[in-house]
Amino acid sequence: PCLWYHLKQCPAPCLFRADQIEAYDISNIQGKEATGSMVTFIGGKPDKNFYRRFKIKTVHGPNDVAMIKEVLMRRFNHPEWPYPDSILIDGGKAQLNAALEVKRQKLKGKSVAVQAGSRSGGTIQKLKIFAIAKRNNELFIEGKKEPILLKNLPDETANLILRARDEAHRFALAYHHHLRDKSLLN
Repeated sequence: PCLWYHLKQCPAPCLFRADQIEAYDISNIQGKEATGSMVTFIGGKPDKNFYRRFKIKTVHGPNDVAMIKEVLMRRFNHPEWPYPDSILIDGGKAQLNAALEVKRQKLKGKSVAVQAGSRSGGTIQKLKIFAIAKRNNELFIEGKKEPILLKNLPDETANLILRARDEAHRFALAYHHHLRDKSLLN
C-alpha cells in the first residue's frame, strides 16, 4: 500500500498514488540570498533529473511563507514539467495554506489538464499537498484539520517523508551557500 493508504485516504491497493513526490524547502539568512529548492522522488528514490532550484526574486526580507508561494507559482508555470502525485513542503500549517492558495489559483487558471510527458499522469486536481513541521515531525495534510505525527506512520512512509524533506533542505542550502559565496566575492 502507498502513502495514501497509511494516511487513511484510500482503501488500497493503489497503483499510481504517491509514486512521484516533489519536496520543497526555502533557505535564507534574514531574507538575503534567498533560495528555494524542488527535489523529486520517483518510486521512493531521488531523481536528480527533476531537481530544480529557484533564486527568490519577488520577496524581500525573511518571509518563508511568501517565498514558498513564489517558488510554487514559478513551478506551476512550467507545463513541460510533469505534475507529481504529491507535494511535500518543509514547514507547518502556514506553509501548507500558502501552497494550497497557489493550487487554488492554478485551478482557476486554464492549464489543468494532464501534461504531456508526465510519468504519473497527474493533474493539479489530483495533486495532494503536505507540509512537515520540524518541531514535532508533524505532517499537515490537505483537507485534514489536525496533523499526524510521523512516529504514528509506518516506518517506510515516515522515512520517505523525512528523506524527501532532508534532501530538499540540503539542495536549497547548497544553492543558498553558492549565491552567498558569489555575492561575497563581488
